[in-house]
Amino acid sequence: MKKKQLILSLIKDDLINSKLVYGLIGLGLTTDNYFLYLGQTIFKLMGFEDNKKTELVFEQYIELSKKAGAIDIMESHKPLDGLALEIYEELLKQQKCTH
Repeated sequence: MKKKQLILSLIKDDLINSKLVYGLIGLGLTTDNYFLYLGQTIFKLMGFEDNKKTELVFEQYIELSKKAGAIDIMESHKPLDGLALEIYEELLKQQKCTH
């Protein structure tokens, strides 16, 4: 698997998990222990440095990920592909700005 495909797959997995966790939060459940922290893995794979600029990019990543809440995945997870690609491309753009 190429690096880009791996990162896109991880982003999509993170979107699926986030959608579940935010849904549970919406039901009033405590979900602190159910986040997978895939975002940190994605950022490491993409070569982001651990600094204040990266923290701001990570906050943007989280905000973009929240769009998954409006995407219906009952039939298939395929509808998340576009959002995963949008997030990946935004991270690439931000990566150039943080180096």
